[in-house]
This record gives sequence, C-alpha cells and structure tokens, in this order.
Amino acid sequence: MRGREPEWHDVGGLLDAVQAGKAATLLVDGEPGTGKTRLLDETAATAGERGIAVLRGAPEELGELVPCGILFETLDLRLDPGSRALEALRTGFEERATAPVLAVLDDLQWADPATLVTLRTLHGLLELQPIGWLLSRSTAGEQDQSASLFDLLERHGAGRVRLSSLSPSAAVALATDTLGVEPDPATLALVDAAGGNPLLIIALLTGLRDEGQVLDGTALRVPDRCIRVVRHWIDGLSTVARNLVETAAVLGRSFDPEQAAALLGTTPAALLPAVEESMAAGILAATAHDLAFRHELVRLVVAERVPPPVRQALLGQVDLVAVIDTAIAEGRLREAEQLVRGGLAENSFAHASTHSVAELRCVFSDVMYLTGSLEEAMREAETVLAVPDLPGHIRDRALLVRLSTMTRLRSDGASVRAYAQEVVEGGCRHGAVLTAAALIALAETERDEGRLTDALALAADARQLTGANVSAVHPYDARLASAAMLTDLHRLDEARLLVEDAREDMSAHGHLAWEADISALVARSELLEGRLDGAASEAERALSLAADRATPLPAVVATAVLATVTLRRGDLRAAARHMAGLDGDSPGHALLTAQITEASDGPLAAMPLLAGLLERQRSTLAVNPTASAWLVRVALAVDDREVAKTIVATAEELEAVNPGVLALTASAAHARGLLDGDRDALAQAAARSDDMWGKASATEDLGVLLAADGRHDDAVGSLDRALAIYHEIGSVRDSARVRKRLRGMGVRHRHWSYADRPVCGWGSLTETELNVSLLVADGWSNREVAEQMFISAHTVAFHLRHVYRKLQINSRVELTRLVTIRGRDEPGG
Repeated sequence: MRGREPEWHDVGGLLDAVQAGKAATLLVDGEPGTGKTRLLDETAATAGERGIAVLRGAPEELGELVPCGILFETLDLRLDPGSRALEALRTGFEERATAPVLAVLDDLQWADPATLVTLRTLHGLLELQPIGWLLSRSTAGEQDQSASLFDLLERHGAGRVRLSSLSPSAAVALATDTLGVEPDPATLALVDAAGGNPLLIIALLTGLRDEGQVLDGTALRVPDRCIRVVRHWIDGLSTVARNLVETAAVLGRSFDPEQAAALLGTTPAALLPAVEESMAAGILAATAHDLAFRHELVRLVVAERVPPPVRQALLGQVDLVAVIDTAIAEGRLREAEQLVRGGLAENSFAHASTHSVAELRCVFSDVMYLTGSLEEAMREAETVLAVPDLPGHIRDRALLVRLSTMTRLRSDGASVRAYAQEVVEGGCRHGAVLTAAALIALAETERDEGRLTDALALAADARQLTGANVSAVHPYDARLASAAMLTDLHRLDEARLLVEDAREDMSAHGHLAWEADISALVARSELLEGRLDGAASEAERALSLAADRATPLPAVVATAVLATVTLRRGDLRAAARHMAGLDGDSPGHALLTAQITEASDGPLAAMPLLAGLLERQRSTLAVNPTASAWLVRVALAVDDREVAKTIVATAEELEAVNPGVLALTASAAHARGLLDGDRDALAQAAARSDDMWGKASATEDLGVLLAADGRHDDAVGSLDRALAIYHEIGSVRDSARVRKRLRGMGVRHRHWSYADRPVCGWGSLTETELNVSLLVADGWSNREVAEQMFISAHTVAFHLRHVYRKLQINSRVELTRLVTIRGRDEPGG
C-alpha cells in the first residue's frame, strides 16, 4: 500500500474494533483508478489472516436486477419473493455475527436506491453486533444517492478515507518498488503523465518491466499492458462519448468544447451528455476555462489509437498554432513542444506552404525560449527570418523571440540596443507587441548601464502600448518587467500593484505559464522588506511552479532569493547548494558566490571572485544597491583602497544619474561612510535605506565606527538598534555577529526565547541549539561552527551537549541522521 499509509492506519483501526467485538464502519471513496478495490482486497486478506470472517459483494455496473440483490448475494441467501427482505437480511447478518465479521461492499455508486436505504437501516439495526462495514464508492461524475448514504453514515460516527492521486514522491517510491531499481528520467516522465493514478502507474510499470524497457537505453513507449487498461477504460464509453475523447486527444491535454463540437459536426449543448459520461468515467475533467484529460498518459494512448490519416485530417480542420498557443499560455509547455514537433513531423506538412511551416517553427522557437533552451530558440527564430516574404505576424513573432533571447543571453548591450532601436524606429512596419518587446529590451540595457529611472520610463511605455491585451503573444512581459524594475528601485507598493494586476488577469484567463515569474517577483519584494520566511516560501513556490511548467527562467531569481535567505540565516552550506544551480554568468551569481565565500573563508578568499563583477559594477549596484557597502568593506579588509574608491565612485555616479532614488542615495552614503569613516554619511544611509537588511547593516557600521571613536554609549545604542532589526527579520548570522561585538564592549543580550518548551525533542531546542545542530549535521567542526556563529568553540560544545541530552542521542552521526530524516525546519515545526 505504497503512498496509502494514512488510509491503511484507518483500516487497522476498523479491524481492531471488529476483532474486539465492536461494530465499526469505514467509508472509502475516490475517483476511478485510485485504488479503492485494491484497498478493499488488501483489507479482506488481512481480516482473514486475523480470523475475521469476510463477506464481499458489489453491484453490477449496469445496475441491480433485483432490489437488495447485492446484499442477498453477499450473505449467500436465496431471495424468497414472499419473504420480508429486511427481516431476512437482518437475520442473515446476525447468524454470521456469532464471531467478528467484516462486510466489504464495493462500487456502491451503482447500487439501486432500495439497496442503499436497506443498508442504512441494517447499519442501525446491527450496531450492537461485531460487524465491520467497509463500503466504497466512486466520486467521478454527478452526485448520486450513495454520496448521501456516505454523508449520513459519517455524521453518525463512521470513519472515512478519500483516496486521491498519489503524491509525486509516493509515485516515485512505487516505481522503485515495482521496477526494483531507481527509475530513470524517461520512466519518471511516463509516471508523471499518469497523474498519480495508481491503476495507471502499476499497469505502466509492470508493463515496462515485463517488456524489458527498464534502463535499456532506448526511448520508452507505453507498454501493451497499460494500453489495454486505457482501452478498457475508453471502450466502456458510449459511441458518442468515445468519439469525443478520441477527437479531443488529438487537440491536446486541454481543449475548447466548441472546437471539439465543431470537429464532430455538432453543438456544445448536444455534446453535453457525452462530456458528462466521460467525466463520470474519470477520463475528462472541467477546468475554469475548458475541458481537460485527467491523465496525460490516457490522452497519449488514445491519441496514438487514432489512425494517422484521421489525425492529420483533424489537425487540418483546426488552427494548430492556436491550439499550441493555448497550451503555452496555460503553462503546458511540454505538451506544446510535443504538438509543434508532431505538427512539423506530420506527412501533411510535406505539402504545406512554406509559410505554414515557418509559422510552426516560429512557435517552436517561442516554446524553446520559454523553456530556457535559448540557443535553440535563437537558431529557430533566425531560420524563420531567413524565409522570404514572411507575413507580418510571423516575422514579428520571430523578431520578438530573437530580441528576447539576445537580452536573456546577455549579448553585447550595444547590439541589443541597436537591434531594439531599429524595431522601434520601424514604427508602423511592426505590431504593438514587438514594439513593446523592443522597448523592454531598451529598458533592460538602460538598467544594466545604471539608468534606472530611464529604464522604468521605457518599461512604462511598453506597458502603455500593450495595455491589458491578454490575447497577445507574451501578454504579461511589460507588466512583469515594470514590476521588476520598480522592485530594483525599491518602489515596492507600485510593484505590488502591477504584480497583483497581472496575477488577477492570469487567474481569470487560465494563463499559468507566468505564475512562477509572479512568485519570484513577490519573493524579491519580501526579501527587501525583511520578511525572510515569506521570501523563502514564495521562492520555493516559484521553483515548484517553474519545474511544473517547465519554465526555468524565473527559477534563477527564486534560487538567488533562497541563497540570500540561507546566507543571512547562517546556513552557508545550503546557500552554496542553491548557488550550484544558478547561471554562473549573471552578476547576481558572481556577487552571491563572493558573499558566501567571504562568509565561509574570509575577505581574502573572496577578492579573486570580484574581478569579473567589478568590470560590470554599474549593473551590479543598480540591481543590488546594498552590495556597494559590502564590496567596500571587503576591499578595505584586504587593504585595497583603490578598489574601495572605485566602488564608492560608481555608487555616487548611480545616485547622480538617478536622482530621488532612496535606495541609491543610501547605497552611496553607506559606501562613502565606510571609506572615509564618516559618521554622518553612515547615519544618513541608515535613515534613508528602505531595505530592512541594508538599514541594519548601515546602523551596525555606524556603531562600529562610534566604538572606534570611543563613544561607548552611542555605539551600544546603534548596535542595539541594528541587532533589533536583524532579529526582527530573522537574520541569524548577522544577529550573532552584533552580539559578539556587544559582548566585546561588555554588553550581553539573552538570545533565547522564553516560550514554554517541552523538555525533550526538537521542540525543546532553542534557536541557537537548532542552528548549532544544522551546522554540525552539515559536517562543520566545533571551531568552524564557532566562527560562523560568532561564539567560542567552548560555547558550541556546551550547546551541543544540551542538544544531545534533549534529543536523547550520543553522537554527531546520530544528530546528522535525525536532521536528515526530519528536514531543516524551525524549532517546534
């Protein structure tokens, strides 16, 4: 029962009650294929092993010929037309209940009303007998009277388990169990296409195993065993419903009912019974905007069943590009890629017009761009642009992909600017969408050169040009780019309004492809506002969405946020692990890598990593204003005042070019204050910074300078204010450093909470003890932990002894094992 451990626990409770001579009921419901019958089979077998008599029955799919026939068959009683059915059934159950008995009734959605009423009555009449009732029903389709029975029994104390799809981790575990080896990526892709349906997954895996398709190095095909399961599923439908499903399978994972009706020569209203039948069978489902296959694997098998000439004819009747664009907008990029590759490979396109093929290649280039295959996107776009006499809409889309890809690849800024400027100057020769994309490209070059206010103005022009046209290609680019630049400027309220506006449009139109971008932007805002928990949560959500939608570009932003959060929390190993997945060519990557190195090994080790970053310090400081102070601090720590002066000059130049931007004003003042030992500049930086962490950093540096000047009380006050901010935002590593500074000045702060804690277990650990545990579990020595937490090695050993006592362990090995099993949660989590 892999993946059904909670449900099996409830089964155990049912059997325990029956074995103890008590009446008990467990209701099981779920969609077709979720494993209801298997759960009943396993329960019946276990009951038999425990000496419990088992009575089993199930109505026929077409319904019962005789009311209550299923109950008489379950008891192996002859139905006497002249007898009272209820009394006969009651007597039959009582005679069998001289010892514990389990009545297992499956598929009650097909039972007639008389059977359900009788079953309810028997349930009450026999409540003092040692009878266990295990009842199941399918939840697919419309609400039926079995649902009312289940609800009534649940209100009267029956237990209930609702079988849903297996989680991805449970599906992987089931694959490993079935195959006997870790599944490879090709196998996992097919398992993922089963959508967590146990029936499909088991049929798929056993079929792959039996056909020798496991790790044989060849491309996998859906095995015959799985195909038979799907065909049995489909063949149970009426002719009209089967025609609908087969036609829809050619259109993709989701489809417009009007389009399907048109292909079938009917109307959506006339198609409604077939839709309802297909939904009741668990094949189709309704989404907010269209119909969709519940399981991609089913669609793939059904589509393959459609003969190629028929499939080509159907595709010939629909606007394939429109179907693919719908898949793109809804975040089904893998499906969109399959559709476009299939369209290019179909024989009919051997006779298609050059422009039709060019349009498909253009769409393909867009899919490759969105999925992060930038070089391939560029090649396809340039192939399309080489076709003579292209229609304007195809040419514009190819140009858009080429321009967007150049920007993402961080091509020479001058080339991007010239190309974008050429598009803008083309004016009426291009559509609004391409012109807006060119304005965004110009905005990003302006931002990289440090002209943030000019960049924002260009992005606003692009937004104005496209408006809220959600039917356009890349409908949210202008709003997302504007929001990102407003975030760079720390104008977070304005950025939030744009993000919420875009999110509402996406939700209203089912445009899921850009969800990860939204979460990544929100994560950045949360980080700047000092909400590390919120930043980490949104960043994790962005990564999950990016993986699900196959859109890796926003994952870069989300990963950088997670790396920053873990760095500030003092988990340097986790920060380094996050950085391993980032593009090494981005300024953000270089900066974060250097910061993690400096935290781990000191400023001297970080300096060699700054060479490339210093070459493009304008773009680095424009997007990360707080980096100026850190860079100056590192340069001064290794006595390189020339580098420090260069950083200060760049920060002040950015401030001058972007008047009124508080983030850049604070950045310049902070850098200058460090370089010149200027208390007034540091105070100005602390007052004007709208980045909570940046404010704390400037306040801390001011305290250090005041202490060096012998102004003890002022220094303590400044460091106390910095500590309060660091503590509020959860920046553990910085809090520890400030506490060490204060201890050196004779001031001690308690840094554990007074919340009631249990005496043992994870919940008993203080914040410091938990952080020591995580670092030790990562392999750090006591000395290394002490350096990272700004405490002594003796204090680390003291905390570690308390950890061992509270967790009832004796070694670092046991601690590492417990951390691995539990995960890296907060205390009490």
